[in-house]
Amino acid sequence: MNIQPERGTRNINEKFYEMETRQIAMLNEIFGEVDLTKREMRTLVWLVGWEKSTVANMVSAIRKAIAAKAGRQEQPFRP
Repeated sequence: MNIQPERGTRNINEKFYEMETRQIAMLNEIFGEVDLTKREMRTLVWLVGWEKSTVANMVSAIRKAIAAKAGRQEQPFRP
């Protein structure tokens, strides 16, 4: 699960925190149950600082990759 840094720990305004909260929720739909390292979490927090369309595109790409991998795993082995 991706955790938002505490308010007041960075020099950003209230609107940014609100946007960041929404963006983190988007990522938590994918990473909610995944045990992430501190570095991975910092990278995701950095990512949510970008505009909504950037985060939405990353979420979409990750979902497609997950679905593609699941599809490959279900296919019988073909030598």
